[in-house]
Amino acid sequence: MFNQKEKYSLIVQGGGQKGAFAAGVLDKFIDVGFDPFSLYIGTSAGALNVSSFVTKQRGLGLDFILNYTTRERFFDLNKFIQKQQPMDLDWAFEFVNSGEFPLDIAQGKANLGADRVALACITDVEELKDYYYPIFADNWFDVLKATCAIPMLYYHDIEFDGKKWVDGGVSATIPVEESYRRGINNMVVISTIPEQKAKPVASSAIRESLDKWKKELEEGLDMHLHHLKVSGTTERLVEFQKQFSDKLNAMKLDYQRLTGPRLESYREQYKTLTAQKLNLSNWLSEKDKLTHLIDVQNKRIPFSRNGTRHLDMLVSHYANHAEVEQFLLSPPDDVNLWHIQPQHELSSKGLLSQKDQILEDYEHGFAKAGDFLTQHYNLIK
Repeated sequence: MFNQKEKYSLIVQGGGQKGAFAAGVLDKFIDVGFDPFSLYIGTSAGALNVSSFVTKQRGLGLDFILNYTTRERFFDLNKFIQKQQPMDLDWAFEFVNSGEFPLDIAQGKANLGADRVALACITDVEELKDYYYPIFADNWFDVLKATCAIPMLYYHDIEFDGKKWVDGGVSATIPVEESYRRGINNMVVISTIPEQKAKPVASSAIRESLDKWKKELEEGLDMHLHHLKVSGTTERLVEFQKQFSDKLNAMKLDYQRLTGPRLESYREQYKTLTAQKLNLSNWLSEKDKLTHLIDVQNKRIPFSRNGTRHLDMLVSHYANHAEVEQFLLSPPDDVNLWHIQPQHELSSKGLLSQKDQILEDYEHGFAKAGDFLTQHYNLIK
């Protein structure tokens, strides 16, 4: 049971449309009146979910993911391939501001009062460092838009306080360390990491894993190009690769956010090929290997100094995420951590998910929250 004399934090991971899982968890919390927190931190979609939880607007997080992020206006894959602006955050956030179900900023401020703080994680483009801004301040609109601004998909600059900002997931996908730095060591963490995938990762083994994956991907890419020569689509694939590389060299991105659109684009473009011709199902299905496919593509095409810097950032980001997972599995001795996570891989991708997949993940989160409350806090589901 929670001790009213203690302080607790709520930390919510992003993940694009995978955020439906956290939306389900938090709606269940609202239903039973469970909110012992003095600190709330969210990254990207996690910040939006934190916002609706603080305002107690049940269903707002799901509504945004289900009814706005699934529209072509929000993310247009064809525009992405054609080097046009593919993600229209400005359009989407107008609904957060003044749509049929707007975020109630005044209510959020009132609910926080003087003793509680809600923060969104955003990344400084130059430092590639995580910063934490109040969600319910006067610049809330820019802060929430910045934490969701996936660098490879949203091209406009978001500037305030003399800096340019991008998606908080670039520097801190699950900002547990910020709670620890602030001295709040009782943490409830909502993540998209499946239970069976949660296992310790030794930092010393990361470089070895990268080298192994790169070799596998080089072999797989060569095979893929060879087979595509037979079908006459090599030129299109190479151009698509070059577009990816050009954007990657210029932008800082959260590698996890590429999983959805990248996989879906491959499936759509090559769905007529036989499984034998592709022979790539294993290495394309894992987001970590997919990340390093992009690395391989950059190695094949000349890249700038900025591109080299970005590849260093990509490896650093992977290592940081591994450390966060280690923190979740083996927190410091003075930390009490409750991890609410999916029982299995979520049905949704970061983007381009179907509505039934999003709803399935929402219900999954709602059920997991019920299990959590029953087990730890003697509340009836």
